[in-house]
Amino acid sequence: MKKIKSVILIIIQLALIALGCYYMYMFVAPIFGIIFNIGSVLGAFLSLIAILTGIFLKPIIRFCKKHYKSRKGKILLNTLFSVLGIGTVCFCLTLGSIVTGAKTDAQNQSTVIVLGCAVQGEKPSYTLKTRINAACDYLEKNPDSVAVLSGGQGNGENISEAQCMYNILTENGIDPQCLYLEERSTNTKENIAFSKKIIEENDLSSDIAVVSSDYHLKRATMICEKNGFENVRRISAESVYFDKPTFYLREVLGVVKEFIIP
Repeated sequence: MKKIKSVILIIIQLALIALGCYYMYMFVAPIFGIIFNIGSVLGAFLSLIAILTGIFLKPIIRFCKKHYKSRKGKILLNTLFSVLGIGTVCFCLTLGSIVTGAKTDAQNQSTVIVLGCAVQGEKPSYTLKTRINAACDYLEKNPDSVAVLSGGQGNGENISEAQCMYNILTENGIDPQCLYLEERSTNTKENIAFSKKIIEENDLSSDIAVVSSDYHLKRATMICEKNGFENVRRISAESVYFDKPTFYLREVLGVVKEFIIP
C-alpha cells in the first residue's frame, strides 16, 4: 500500500512539474514576440507555483499533516483550502463562460461592430487581419448588413485601425457605403460607446453582432450589454493556438472586472 501511495505521489509530482514547465513556456515565449500583458505575468506565476509544488510536494504534505493536528493550524489550513477551492471553481466557471462565448452565433444581424487591434504602419497585425477576415465573410453572406469599424490611431500606427479595416474590406469588394468609421477609441469600452453614437446618429439598427477575437468576445458582449444593446450576437475571429493561454487568462481577469464594476 505504501509503495502504491509513493508511486502515485511521484506521478503527481512529475505531472505538476511537466505541466508547470509546459505552461511556463506557453506564457513566457510569446513575450519575445511582443505579446506581454497581465495574462503573461499571472500565467508565468501560476506555472512557477505548479513547478515548485511538484518539487516540494512531499515537504508540503508533511507540513500540512503536522500543523493540521493543532486547532489553530486546522482552522488556518481549512480556510486556505476553502479559499483555494472557491477560487478554483470561480476561475473554471469564468473560463468556461469565455470559452462557450467564443463561438459565432450571429445569423442576420443588421449592424456589425468590428473591434480594432494593432496596426503595424499601415498594415494590420495578424490579430486584426483575422477580425477583418471574419467581418468580410459575414458581410459577403449578409449584403444588407452594415458595419461600424472601430479603432483609433495608436503609437506606431500610420493610420487608424478603422481606416486600415476600411481599406482592406473595400479592396475585397465590400461596398464602402455600408462601412462607418469610428476613429477615436483607444480601448474596448470606447470602441463600443463611440460605435453606439455612430449607430444612433446614422439611425442604424441596434440589432448588432460584435466581431472580435474568440477570447475577447465574452467581455466585449458584456460591455455591449452595459451600453444598452440587447440580444448581442457574436462573430468569432480564431486566435493562434500559441496565444490562447495568455489571452484567455487575461480575459478571465477582464470578465471578473466587468462583472464586479458596474
